[in-house]
Amino acid sequence: MPDVNEQSFAAGPEASTAKTRPVRPWRDRIAVPVWRFKPALPPANVVRTLKTDIIPRIFHAFRPSPPPVEPAPVQEKSQVEAFSGLVLGHDDGAAFVYVEQLRARGASVETIFLDLLAPTARHLGALWEKDESDFASVTLAVGRLQSILRQLGDAFVRETSHYECGESALLTVIPGEQHSFGLSMVAEFFRRAGWNLCTGPFTSHHELTSLAQNHWFDVVGFSVSSDRRLDELKRGIRDIRRDSRNRNIGVILGGPMIIAYPELVAAIGADMISPDAMTAPREAHELIGRMTGGDRGL
Repeated sequence: MPDVNEQSFAAGPEASTAKTRPVRPWRDRIAVPVWRFKPALPPANVVRTLKTDIIPRIFHAFRPSPPPVEPAPVQEKSQVEAFSGLVLGHDDGAAFVYVEQLRARGASVETIFLDLLAPTARHLGALWEKDESDFASVTLAVGRLQSILRQLGDAFVRETSHYECGESALLTVIPGEQHSFGLSMVAEFFRRAGWNLCTGPFTSHHELTSLAQNHWFDVVGFSVSSDRRLDELKRGIRDIRRDSRNRNIGVILGGPMIIAYPELVAAIGADMISPDAMTAPREAHELIGRMTGGDRGL
């Protein structure tokens, strides 16, 4: 599955042809008093008739008509649902045009990332899980999200003061997993914060551990979207700690599976959880300070 992190009432047949009568003043709408068409009544009968017949008629004549029943409003699609329709559609460029229109109206790239692209990816995953969209369509749609993410990457970096912190991170998914959209978004936030990055996915644990053995990384981060390979992840973290060039490497976990079950962080042997892309670089920097016993200071 692609990454999920990364009523109205009818008026009736005559409604269209019915003519609307002009509104008349209330006094013109009251029928001619009925007693003019009846023989004279004895005084007692007149009083009784006034109470039981005439006055109630006058009351009902002057009482306002009940308001017409309004048609039940048709619920509009949310922005995420509408945008999902674009990335699932036949027009390859429609979604990016929509994003550019949002930017023209003043939306920041960060807002587009967090409030549009990320929830759209989750929505696409939900559509697939509920069999409302097929695997191929969702895969294509997530690929379009990835493309938009790349096209906006440079503009995203320019939205803030770029700081070359010099710290390095290896960000990946569990080897064999393909759910990488959330990882790609996290990587954009690290890049904007000035980190040196190496990103996966990788084909095997050996490739991953060899990379950590031959290159210096301050932290390694895994995006975990399911429970299918947790044993492999635990083994991979153990091997990275054993073989890493940096003997104090920090290990961070994120993704929907870890957010749902944060207790997995300790069980798998990681150091911390990072619940969202925006705060991940700062939390990773703080972890480095704890791992090395000092504050390297941004």
